[in-house]
Amino acid sequence: MRHLRMRDRVRRRVLTTALKRFDNGENIRRAATLDPHQATAGQGNGPYHVPGSPMRRDIREGRPGAPLLLRLRVVEAGTLSALTGATVEVWHCDADGIYSGYQRYGADKFPALVSLSLRRFRPTDAAMFLRGQQVTDPAGFVEFQTIVPGWYTPRTIHIHVRVSLGATSLLGTELYFPDDFTARIQSAPPYAGRGRSPFVNAHDIEIRLAKGSPGSWPVIRPATEGHRADVTLQVRRRDGVQP
Repeated sequence: MRHLRMRDRVRRRVLTTALKRFDNGENIRRAATLDPHQATAGQGNGPYHVPGSPMRRDIREGRPGAPLLLRLRVVEAGTLSALTGATVEVWHCDADGIYSGYQRYGADKFPALVSLSLRRFRPTDAAMFLRGQQVTDPAGFVEFQTIVPGWYTPRTIHIHVRVSLGATSLLGTELYFPDDFTARIQSAPPYAGRGRSPFVNAHDIEIRLAKGSPGSWPVIRPATEGHRADVTLQVRRRDGVQP
């Protein structure tokens, strides 16, 4: 067991060194401004999606972590009119970097690259913590009470979001946080036990593939309890999708 942990640590160091060859800084700066006619960057569902998330606002299920009120607005690219009646689904890992449905994978384990490239792992359990869905109101808003995610190999801190209208998926993306914000969060319990993440936005492979991921950067501000993250997602209707 100790040998396996040492091997994973060595692999993580090698991977971190390799990722530092990337520099997403300029792309991230350009992605901070989203043109009204531009759709939020799509990044798919990732390998840890589980269908059938509960319809609920509070998705914590008692998982410890820094409280985060995630408030999202969905609008149509171009007109920026509110998209009413769309289903918004979110999911992310807990403070220890563990996803519900995939608890046996472990946050420090070096990923299975074949499965990762296929963007799909086989679920290991039926848990649903830190997963949920809401339907947008007449102004296009939904909100989720959750926690700031932890980190896992080999990704920067992020939250997955999927927007659909009826049976049609309109967007699958990830939301990102400033590195200085997550560093402060990771210096306090329950995150501090694992230390600061070696994986940051500037070197994240998914941010690089999405060219900075325009439209995926919430505005973070203090809240009565913890922090609040606000973001507007710009989507395009697919042919045949009606309001």
